[in-house]
Amino acid sequence: MITDKSKPFSYRPDVVSALSEEIASSDQKVVVVHGGGSFGHVLAKQHGITSDAAEAPAVGVAQTRGAMYDLDRMVCKTMMEYKLNPYPFSPFDAVSRAGKAPLAAWLRGLLKEGLTPVTFGDVMLTPSGFRVISGDVIVQELAKVLAPDRCVFALDVDGVYEGTSRVIIPELSPSKIRRMDVPGGDDATGGMKLKLDAAARIAAAGTRVCFVSGYRRNEFSKALRGLDFYGTVVRS
Repeated sequence: MITDKSKPFSYRPDVVSALSEEIASSDQKVVVVHGGGSFGHVLAKQHGITSDAAEAPAVGVAQTRGAMYDLDRMVCKTMMEYKLNPYPFSPFDAVSRAGKAPLAAWLRGLLKEGLTPVTFGDVMLTPSGFRVISGDVIVQELAKVLAPDRCVFALDVDGVYEGTSRVIIPELSPSKIRRMDVPGGDDATGGMKLKLDAAARIAAAGTRVCFVSGYRRNEFSKALRGLDFYGTVVRS
């Protein structure tokens, strides 16, 4: 959504500007997680790096990570224009803080100081090889640590559709999501299916999850503030 996936390495500063302005005016303390879009996903797919651990060429890993850092720099530069004071960090900076309490204290400390923590999907080394860790998985892990009131997924669609129709499902429960047949998508991390799986787990722990269009800034703002909005809510 913050990139044009049909055009490799195409950043959409207008979209990030609109969302940044809404975050800045919301008076909410926010942790931002963004995906790879036409930066990381393009290279990951090219080099066969997916969410399943496998062997991958070193050059592919380096190029994919480099692209993610390039995109993150662009996002943070745009956020700076709206005085959001981004504090970019690799998800591995968070992983290195063993245990929930140290990580929660670190993130809350940044928020208290007026900074906006920003992280992103990345490539990690496992005993079985390299794999992509998606922004959706990172959101799920951060929700476990911070137990926020809500998580907002800004999408390039208006929410979760009923089957193949364009009818929005206004509310879902974790149990209903588990019964849904959702295709995995063609990007490196599973598309909407992974987002819904993450949302089900987050909602089951008591956090309200919002799926809203990132192109509808007023609706995004409502979701961010905990108001009723046009999109899909996931809750237990």
